[in-house]
Amino acid sequence: MELQWLGVWDYLTFPKIKPAKINLSLFGRLRHKASVYVTKAQYDIYVIYKFVTCSRFAATQADEGADMIKAVIFDMDGTLIDTERLDMRAWKVGAAELGITIDDALIHQFIGRSNADVKDILEAHYGKGETADAIFARNIELHTEMAKTDLELKAGAAECLDELLAAGYHVGLATLSRRVAAERNLKTVGLFDKFETVTFGEDVAYGKPDPAIYLLACERAGFAPEECAVVEDSRNGCVSGITAGCHVFAVPDIVPLPQDVADGCEAVLDTLFDLAAAVKAVR
Repeated sequence: MELQWLGVWDYLTFPKIKPAKINLSLFGRLRHKASVYVTKAQYDIYVIYKFVTCSRFAATQADEGADMIKAVIFDMDGTLIDTERLDMRAWKVGAAELGITIDDALIHQFIGRSNADVKDILEAHYGKGETADAIFARNIELHTEMAKTDLELKAGAAECLDELLAAGYHVGLATLSRRVAAERNLKTVGLFDKFETVTFGEDVAYGKPDPAIYLLACERAGFAPEECAVVEDSRNGCVSGITAGCHVFAVPDIVPLPQDVADGCEAVLDTLFDLAAAVKAVR
């Protein structure tokens, strides 16, 4: 198979032929931005970068029946466990107790963010000082208390984990929640023993959408990012997985994905019941 690069001027005049169904893996950022065209039966491949670059690339024609994905790495909050609605309730109850107004649009900015990022957003909105500190601290207290009795699994969570494990996939977890809180919540909903590798918020210096947590999760799983699927619900989480070079499967929760983020995902699913089949279909 011959791989040819086209420059900008070549791209402007290159005949737009229907893309071939081949496996294109680009190891680096913006994997999904390349366009692939086939011009002859012997599979001469033209890879066109539309004014973006990537550090490395590999284009291969996948072997029939070969599994491309070896590991599936899950986000936790809003993906496996329905914590986002609980958290919205905690924010509103806490704000009301303190006589503070907080709206859904602001709360939506917290989704998929680390605690440090959430506090920065609060300070940007309310200013640094007692108000931001008080509402943040009260949310942590209320969330912890509510989680003892009100946590629920997302639809299909247990079933898809069992199906993926039975099929031989490595199953990992990558959550920005702190270890203590994450382990407590996983035990509450019965998922604590489902994961072969785990990565928590304190394990990385930067939260999502930075790719650090998924790059570390792939390393701990023992697979390259292009061999890993990421399962996410939020924009920030999906961008983190895409930027890491993983195959991202989105199951949006409270906030719909922006179209540009959805376009970068391998698939956008209605529920986790659809996940195992979607992962197995990637060749």
